[in-house]
Amino acid sequence: MPNPTCVDIVLKVLQDCKGVLETRILADGERRRVLEVEEKAEERVVFGMCRTLNRGVREALAREYAVALVIDSSEFEYPHHPHMKMTCGDTIVGEQVRDQKRIEDLKKDRTNFFLWENFVLYMPKLPRGPEERKRLRMVYVERPAVQLEGHPCVEKSIFGTPSMEGDLLVKELLSIHSEKPTVGTCVVGFDLKKE
Repeated sequence: MPNPTCVDIVLKVLQDCKGVLETRILADGERRRVLEVEEKAEERVVFGMCRTLNRGVREALAREYAVALVIDSSEFEYPHHPHMKMTCGDTIVGEQVRDQKRIEDLKKDRTNFFLWENFVLYMPKLPRGPEERKRLRMVYVERPAVQLEGHPCVEKSIFGTPSMEGDLLVKELLSIHSEKPTVGTCVVGFDLKKE
């Protein structure tokens, strides 16, 4: 049986993060509801190209504990590495790039196409046939929860950002009603270190 004191300590760490408005551990039924909403959202085609896969939320929900957070996104500290990539099977055919020098280098290659300022498609890697194109996915990548890095009670912490539909459900589950565009949600999943 896990030590509830560790869980309380981890929850306090998350609650005390700048920009966090509300937190709660999701019950099993709530996890299933969030996953079902994400699965439905993943059926939509984005950018006229492909469906999505929200690996961040899926991985967070699969951890021993999944904590829903309502945040003020103008203040909350997000992980700072790329959080989207386009894949075809195991091949990365596009990705979000944060390093400005790398963006400049990628723009010099005419075989690269930028969907927007920091998201590059590697055109030669894009599948050509219609069957292969069905395997394209815009993947919302799992990232470590920087807020829990190095915490003595935690291992395998994951940060995920829900879809618009998932965002609405998380706000509903935590009884938050806000029209402010900066009020968003995320899910942080973690396992407790075994003694």
